Amino acid sequence: MTLLKTNGFAPDDGTAYVDTTTGDEVRALTENRIDAIFLMGDSTSTVLMRQLLHTPDAHLFSFTQADGYTRRISYLNKLELPKGSLDFGKDIPAEDVYLIGPTVELIARNDLHPALSDLLLEAAREVHGKAGIFKKRGEFPTPVEHEFPISPDARRYYTSGKSFLYRTFPFWAAGLVARALAAIVPIALLLIPALKIAPTVYRWRIESRIYRWYRVLLELERDAFEPSFDPKRSEELLRHLDHIEDTVNKITVPASFGDLFYALRGHINFVRNRLLSKHADLPAESHQPAKE
Repeated sequence: MTLLKTNGFAPDDGTAYVDTTTGDEVRALTENRIDAIFLMGDSTSTVLMRQLLHTPDAHLFSFTQADGYTRRISYLNKLELPKGSLDFGKDIPAEDVYLIGPTVELIARNDLHPALSDLLLEAAREVHGKAGIFKKRGEFPTPVEHEFPISPDARRYYTSGKSFLYRTFPFWAAGLVARALAAIVPIALLLIPALKIAPTVYRWRIESRIYRWYRVLLELERDAFEPSFDPKRSEELLRHLDHIEDTVNKITVPASFGDLFYALRGHINFVRNRLLSKHADLPAESHQPAKE
């Protein structure tokens, strides 16, 4: 109706519109029951077109302004019927004929699975992608956007074809792999940062077993060399140092951290030697226990 309105026809201008049944078009035209026929879709078969063009006084209307119609009415598409394509012997049609027709859109819901989108587009290409009297091979379907936007999955299909999984594996196997990846990828995205910091956390835990004893050693050494230190406490500090060494010797560390472990033991011996040296320099009476 939009096409007719563009050319000045209106429902109330006295023009009668008849919906003919399939196969009755030629009879209605030859019996002068109708003046023109609009054909589209499956009704435009090659057999019917030949029959109509062989009908006396029947002519195929060529839309010489087809480009203008498709610009004005966005859902129309320009088609070309080449010269002689219906009958080479009789040269029918005698010249190229330009036709127009509505664009058929394949519409789906927003939540359509990408795998099903690929299957539908592949089926549409197999059915409608063959060469025909009005189209070249692979001309349809085509990613032309009219009233509805083209989905990202359809755009990807037209750009690069089916996804890698569905090109490589059978549909059922590709579906399983896709679902597995959908579950694994988020977990992997969480694990990758964790794996990056895991060595740092591991090293920190091992080093913390060793470095925490340095605070004890520093406090013990600082206490022993305070000016107000009581010489009678020297034996007590040495026993405390022996306890520290016994505890440190029970620490289990990997071989790669052996340098830190032996460095700690060496520093314990260093503090012990300082304490023994200080203890040896004390007066002899300070080594004896106090009498009651």
